[in-house]
Amino acid sequence: MFKWFPGIDRRIRLLSKRIFFNRYPQGFLETNWSEIRQSLVAHYSLCIVISLITYFLPNSRDFEDESLILLQSSRITLIVLSLIFLWRHARKKDWVPKKLELYKVWTSSTLLISFFPFLYLDKVHYDVYLHQASAILLSMNLLLWLTTTTAVATNLAFCLMFLGVCYLGDSPVEAMQEFPILLTYLFVGTFGNVIMNYWRTMDYRDKRKLSGAVLRLKAKNLHIRMISNLDDLTDLYNRRYLIEQFDIFKKRARRHQFQMALVILDLDHLKEINDKYGHMAGDDALQTLSAVMKSRVRSTDICARIGGDEFCVLLDSVDPKSLKTLCESLRKGVESHPLSVRDPNDKPVNITVSIGAAILSYDEDFTFDDLYQSIDSGLYKSKSSGRNRVTIVEATKLNTKVDLSASWPEEVRIYK
Repeated sequence: MFKWFPGIDRRIRLLSKRIFFNRYPQGFLETNWSEIRQSLVAHYSLCIVISLITYFLPNSRDFEDESLILLQSSRITLIVLSLIFLWRHARKKDWVPKKLELYKVWTSSTLLISFFPFLYLDKVHYDVYLHQASAILLSMNLLLWLTTTTAVATNLAFCLMFLGVCYLGDSPVEAMQEFPILLTYLFVGTFGNVIMNYWRTMDYRDKRKLSGAVLRLKAKNLHIRMISNLDDLTDLYNRRYLIEQFDIFKKRARRHQFQMALVILDLDHLKEINDKYGHMAGDDALQTLSAVMKSRVRSTDICARIGGDEFCVLLDSVDPKSLKTLCESLRKGVESHPLSVRDPNDKPVNITVSIGAAILSYDEDFTFDDLYQSIDSGLYKSKSSGRNRVTIVEATKLNTKVDLSASWPEEVRIYK
């Protein structure tokens, strides 16, 4: 019938498959697990409330008391079954999505099937049973997180069973009179289920896309931050990041009461290497030193390049003996790694490094500049004594108070 409209049959098939044979996306049930369990509680509670209201409300039609026994019994049965299902649901803690889906289907079906024996025996109140059962069916479609396929199958099964029971009870004419009401309930329930499932799945997909975009943005921001903290040539951290980590190391040292240390490495004769062999050789020397540093320090330590030929290592939880051992290891490591260039005599070009270090106790309050100045003064002595050696000094306070007014003549001072 769709041959006059090219492509419409395919679109209808795809739309029908998406609506009536859809499955929840992977991870959907786990993400909405608490809401799904709460929907079961709401459904059973609504069944109890409906039964209690209809039980205590007076009947508008005039019947003998004996004729109400089966009707009231059906309501009591519904209350008891709902309480049992509530108790079972609250008692079981190790639910998995597949088992909970089966539990929802068979418990709701049990509540609906419980009406049929009373409907068969009590033909007088068949319309009351129909309305109560349809209200429970509508609650199941709207409250429970059932797929549209499961909801449609349950609705059709209930409709066929209702007509079958009415036919066996010799009341098919009365059943057909109420059939439009039943179809209205089924349509509203199915349509509501389709709309709610579509909204839930679309909302879940949008949230997943948003969370994915946020994660990618965080990763890019982290990458940008890492790039901004790294030196391009040596792939070590820069001075700004080193100073930030110095404050963090100080707080951690006070909290755990351990000693930290700062090591300064100054590459010897870098200018001569650049002048003799070119800047490529100078870059090779810097990269060689950075590679040696990375290979000999712990993953928790911070290696940084703070200047042209000056490097730093920030260490935590270190003692004087291990600090000296590390400094000697760095010095010998650089000395034993020649550059890729060769001198005029075709011999490999070796480089050396002068190292200064100082230990900072957790109860000492020194700034980065204090520690750096203390090490730099000792490092200057090492360089003047021949270079390629290690000097460990004690940290001292940096004197920053300078009387600038002393350099001005008295007559040009405006403020005293």
